[in-house]
Amino acid sequence: MSRNTLLRNLFFGFACLVATISNAATVQEQMDQFPAVKLAVEELVLANHILYQQNAVDGYGHISVRNPSNPNTFFLSRSIAPSVVQVEDIMEFDMNGRPLNGDARTAYGERFIHSGILRNRPDINSVVHGHASALLPFGLTGTTLKPVYHMSAFLGEGAPLFEIRHFAKPTPDSDMFVGNPDLGDALASTLGLQYFVLMRGHGYAAGADSIKKVVFRSIYAIQNASIQSEAMKMGTVQYLSPGEALAAQETIEKTIGRPWQLWSEQVKKP
Repeated sequence: MSRNTLLRNLFFGFACLVATISNAATVQEQMDQFPAVKLAVEELVLANHILYQQNAVDGYGHISVRNPSNPNTFFLSRSIAPSVVQVEDIMEFDMNGRPLNGDARTAYGERFIHSGILRNRPDINSVVHGHASALLPFGLTGTTLKPVYHMSAFLGEGAPLFEIRHFAKPTPDSDMFVGNPDLGDALASTLGLQYFVLMRGHGYAAGADSIKKVVFRSIYAIQNASIQSEAMKMGTVQYLSPGEALAAQETIEKTIGRPWQLWSEQVKKP
């Protein structure tokens, strides 16, 4: 193959790629075409409202879901408060946190939390990030957040702690935000094979294979933090053993549809 032919083919391939990207289906078009996408986006909107109603997020915080029709992209709201998110606010991103479909709306600065975890953990399809105050003392003191009851069994042997000073560049004095892909990868590495990670002086990130499950885990991790803090004031805490945690997680997570129904009805009430 001649050099000119090679260059022409490369140019043609690049032009096709650009055309494909520029003509990519919008979120609404994907919802119209794929029932699974419609369900995921509508559930994502509902989850934003539930997380706010349950104090897992406030004016800040966000939840994402992997695109069920394309595992290399994910959906996340534009940068607004979770309580007011609607279907039309949902954006699509690639696994480097770049907005797709020519969407130029303002995105969450910490979308790299989601892209980092989703890219590095194919078993996780939904991610939550928030700043619940009950969790902050654990990250600030290095006290391990461990499961104290069956509802939080997914915490296993304890939630890892992300220390941004170990990864921030060029100095350890960052703005505390996971604001680029490298920090997203570092957070995912700290999470490891677990489902919940604390962020010192900032908040938490949770992951699961579904929206319902990650909402469940976020809410009950926060409840666990409050219970554990109170129990530690009273004396020696009896945490779930690793075996108890595994067995309890398997049992309780078969029933997450029950609280989801409750929370859904609460946020849908006029």
